Amino acid sequence: MGTHTIHRTGVPTTQSGADHGRLLFTILGGAALVVAAFLNWSRGMTGITLSNHSLINTGFLPQTDVVRTVGGLAVVIGLAGMFGLVDRSGWLTRLFGLLGIALFVMFLIQVLRSSDHTLQPGAWLALAGGVVMLIGGFMRGYDHEVIRETAYEERRADPAAYDERRVDPAAYDERRVDPAAYGEPRPMNPVDPAGPGRAVDSRGLDTDAESEPRSGRA
Repeated sequence: MGTHTIHRTGVPTTQSGADHGRLLFTILGGAALVVAAFLNWSRGMTGITLSNHSLINTGFLPQTDVVRTVGGLAVVIGLAGMFGLVDRSGWLTRLFGLLGIALFVMFLIQVLRSSDHTLQPGAWLALAGGVVMLIGGFMRGYDHEVIRETAYEERRADPAAYDERRVDPAAYDERRVDPAAYGEPRPMNPVDPAGPGRAVDSRGLDTDAESEPRSGRA
């Protein structure tokens, strides 16, 4: 006979396919933002020569300082989004993807307000990079546990399976002493110090000696 015991063990696993997709989309999105900085955005001006003031007003002025250009912002957003891969939750990647989209929207608003509504490939590539990076941020691998069940059989001894010999008192010829089979012990007579034929009392004294005259009595 035996009983089955099931042990459940949780093993943490991740979705490797989602992790690979997140890596691919994040790198593609970040690279698109970096490349877009070197392409024309509007009016034949590249992103690294277009002042960042173009995001808040219609004056599309040139800028020699790369850090203060629209293209410089695109490069920072793209690189920071790729470094966001260190966070497994993906929220950093989604954040920088949204910033890339916001960069395009702010630039588009100023272009539409101006007299020249021309948008060149650099601006559209920046938009595509932000969208792809945002999608990559949502493609994170979820940690979950796989329940593994292992059955163990516990064997217990069955008394009926063994030839157990039990001692039966009735099987033995037990001889018990029956007090009624023997006579009750009789009291022993007092020792006759004078020899046989002499009478003694219960105290063991010779009664015949008491009745005879003592020698030397007048």
